[in-house]
Amino acid sequence: MFGAGVRAATDEQLELIESKVDVLLETVGVDLQGHPGSLEAMRSLGAKVDGERVQINGAALREFVSAHAPSSFLWRGAKPNTSIHIGDGKPAFLPVYGPPNVRLGDGSRMMGDIDIYRDLISLCHEAKGLHSTGFMVCFVHGLSEAETHLQMAQAHIELSDKPFMGTVMSREALLEVVNMMPSPATSGECNLVHLINATPPLTYQKKPLECLQAASENAECSIVSSYMMMGATSPVSPAAAVVQGYAEILVGLALNQVYCPGCPVVFGMYAMPFCMKNMIPVFGDPISAKVQLLASQLASRLGIPSRGDGGLTNAKLDDAQAGYDGANATFIAAAGGSDLILHSAGWAEGGRCTDVNKLVREGQVLHDFYGSL
Repeated sequence: MFGAGVRAATDEQLELIESKVDVLLETVGVDLQGHPGSLEAMRSLGAKVDGERVQINGAALREFVSAHAPSSFLWRGAKPNTSIHIGDGKPAFLPVYGPPNVRLGDGSRMMGDIDIYRDLISLCHEAKGLHSTGFMVCFVHGLSEAETHLQMAQAHIELSDKPFMGTVMSREALLEVVNMMPSPATSGECNLVHLINATPPLTYQKKPLECLQAASENAECSIVSSYMMMGATSPVSPAAAVVQGYAEILVGLALNQVYCPGCPVVFGMYAMPFCMKNMIPVFGDPISAKVQLLASQLASRLGIPSRGDGGLTNAKLDDAQAGYDGANATFIAAAGGSDLILHSAGWAEGGRCTDVNKLVREGQVLHDFYGSL
């Protein structure tokens, strides 16, 4: 079941989504802010460029991406037995990414620092169900901007032999971490995976564009993602949100392949309802599952690996709600055929906190689950 993926739509319905993406790209387009190189790259593919907005034939973009982007690749660990094959039909599980706060094992809650970060990386290394130690498992406060990413990367190198993600704090920071790797990326393999996010609706900002180019030109992988809040940064219906997200992602995927044909790249899409009363995204709503399944099918039609999102919940504690929400999200991502599942362990409070107990528990549960595939 997991290799083929659970289907949420027929081929005819997916073709309809693609046709609407084509209309959106040709009549509205996507804004590429503050990065002339991206505009020139899209112009080389036949895009119409008006200021910072590009309009282009979506069918031609899909054909270009499918012709160049690999269907699978090797994500190197420090040892051969810790490297991960992405796109081989089995999901790779990664920890939470990005929370500013941490809830420790004794229940105390605080902002992350480098000592806590190192402890979290050690826990990710020990977790048998996690295939990578990720990156920014919590945000590290208390260090200068010039050294934060270096100390974080050094923690991953010193405390684990599992592969880890690269930084997208800036182009310069990304290149500094790339240069810490023992050998450069080669065809079909990468050292680092970078999370490149569009800014819905239909926009990429300067820093992600710079990082996308830098990662691609060094043959390092990027997850090109659209993370949408339905009713706020995307349409409220899942089908319309998927159309918008796919348009955004397709432009990023094409840029990746212009910069480095054959470079590993991953398709990432997620959307959740946005509560207009409390002004927060609602993680755990089953409508997100439909978007997740559609995203995996669309990535499969392109012939490239897909990102899933597991462990997501708005629960403030590692309680029954957190367990149910997280298990459901992870199951949907894996059942839909996602190749790389981010946030699989430790996510709490809608992404505002890394919960140590949840990280440890999910890291073990994932091992039991993964071993059955």
